Amino acid sequence: MHELPEQERICSECGEKLHAMGRDKRRELVIIPAQVKIVEHVRRVYACRNCEKDGCCVPIVKAAVSEPVIKGSFASPETIAHIMTQKFVMGVPLYRQEQDWKRRGILLSRQTMSNWVIKATEDFLEPIYDRLKELLLAHDIIHADETTLQVLHEPGKPPQSKSYMWLYRTSGYNPQSMEVKHPIVLYEYQSDRRAKHPEAFLKDFKGYCHADGYGGYHTLPDNIAIVGCWSHYPRCMIIR
Repeated sequence: MHELPEQERICSECGEKLHAMGRDKRRELVIIPAQVKIVEHVRRVYACRNCEKDGCCVPIVKAAVSEPVIKGSFASPETIAHIMTQKFVMGVPLYRQEQDWKRRGILLSRQTMSNWVIKATEDFLEPIYDRLKELLLAHDIIHADETTLQVLHEPGKPPQSKSYMWLYRTSGYNPQSMEVKHPIVLYEYQSDRRAKHPEAFLKDFKGYCHADGYGGYHTLPDNIAIVGCWSHYPRCMIIR
């Protein structure tokens, strides 16, 4: 709020005091830079003086303190979330994040960040993935597809070779309740396109699998019925 100083609220015509009759308003975008801090957790340790004097067993009591998100590291949940968001959402590779941390005065190597990402994924994200997979396989109708990608420095494969990301998702539609809910979408990386991958992923599934015309889906067990895709169907038509 911008206001006139008290001594300037005087009418230039008659000398009487001015009153507020309205206000002008404008907005501007302001960036508040993020703050990077080192927070030191100090835990008090307590003992009994009386027991010390008597020479008996002295109980040691420590104050409660939160456990580190990764044991033996100085990572915080906020820092790991920031690193993963920058890498997987914003597309900022770890070597550039390493440079950004250095500009902030923090020496945080890309190898350390990589270790944090892997450990946090194993401890916190994999259980969520496994639970979502259980829920997905319990549906009657799912969708499946796969797409290519290149992986650098993959053992036993040249960088130019194709690898595959397999995608499985629920329809989001519940025939019993006639409701449409947010679908479950899961990705699984594999180095090739062999049919054994969807067979392994869907081994506990029973129902309809909506997919394109790729032959790998048609080798799935009999408890999985493959439903064709209308978008790909015209490829199979012969026009006379």
